[in-house]
Amino acid sequence: MADYSDKRDSQSLEQVINQTKENLAENGLLLEEVLADTGYSSGSALAYLDQQNIAGYIPNFGQYKPSREGIYL
Repeated sequence: MADYSDKRDSQSLEQVINQTKENLAENGLLLEEVLADTGYSSGSALAYLDQQNIAGYIPNFGQYKPSREGIYL
């Protein structure tokens, strides 16, 4: 699903979830879990997922570490 670029991802999560739920319902499926990148992380986005009884696997903003001591790529 495409969305407008004038919003942060976390502000678009509710719209994306609602559209996804509708699409899945057309095929008799339920949305129970969501995996998203850190751009979708916010208190309101996570609260919305909780209200919808959807397990959200979204890393908290600011937790990414581009390198770790002792690990070389």
